[in-house]
Amino acid sequence: MTIDTITEMPHSTPDDLAGAVAPSDDEVQPQNTVICAPLETLLAQAAESPTVAENLAYRCLRLADTPQAQAAPDATIALLMRVADICAGTLSEAHPGVGALRCSLGDLLLATRQIEAARQQYEMVLAAHRSNVFSDSAIIACALSGLGDALRAERKYTAALMCLQRALRRQSELHGAHPATAQTHTRLGALWFEQGRYTQARFHFQEALAIREATLGTRDPATAQSLHNLGVTLAALGDLRSARVCLAQALAIREDRLGRAHLATAHSLEALSRVLADLGDDESAQYCRERAAALYRAQGGDRRTRGAAEAMVERQPQQRGGARWMNRFRRNV
Repeated sequence: MTIDTITEMPHSTPDDLAGAVAPSDDEVQPQNTVICAPLETLLAQAAESPTVAENLAYRCLRLADTPQAQAAPDATIALLMRVADICAGTLSEAHPGVGALRCSLGDLLLATRQIEAARQQYEMVLAAHRSNVFSDSAIIACALSGLGDALRAERKYTAALMCLQRALRRQSELHGAHPATAQTHTRLGALWFEQGRYTQARFHFQEALAIREATLGTRDPATAQSLHNLGVTLAALGDLRSARVCLAQALAIREDRLGRAHLATAHSLEALSRVLADLGDDESAQYCRERAAALYRAQGGDRRTRGAAEAMVERQPQQRGGARWMNRFRRNV
């Protein structure tokens, strides 16, 4: 059972990331190509011109949020790493566009479990803003939030809590109800959940859900993430009926927005199967469990999903209560 801190994007085939960055709409771009001639020209220009560098940084920020980029994380990371280094050389690390790009790069590295590399990106942003680290900059808050999540993944809980609380305070003052604030609430929830502090985790997941429903809508994948996290936490607290409602809603959104074959859909099916089994609805639990196992097998190129499929097929009796959910979470972080 997992708590999600990375928001899933609707599935899309990664035909050409560079096409979203390169300046020409007339040239035909090769499929699955990240670095192509127009982009190389743009990178060379960015190394010489601050105006081009600033424009490129913000274009790559928009690119990082697209389904194509999310579907090809390794290629996106390689591209953003090059662009960030070139733009930093032209604009300086303290430029807002460079800071935002490094935060986005850190988030992608976290999503692919490259924890140390992610932490380095956030630390570079904070080092560049050391002279005004206590200001109200949104970039500093973003870097603090990302660094806190990286420290959580490294099990440095005290340092993680300090970073995340500082980030949340800044974002609440700067933005109020905003997706960035919801993301930090989600990271704080994951921090408390991992330590077995389910009541504190529930508070932050509820806050994230309320913000995302208000700002992104009730059918957004990020809202489904918050529903999933809240459902898992409610199950750990023993409120199985409320957990079933949240997890069923998350599943419906993910099937609609991400697709029935998406890995996030499998996570929802697995969590829901456990709750249904605890409620005594064995038939529905078996249906969800079999669907989840089939999806994990289909994603079998990944070691974690192979292990999940085996666990779903060879389900053994487990602990009841919060410890059961916490242990599953720890094995899947």
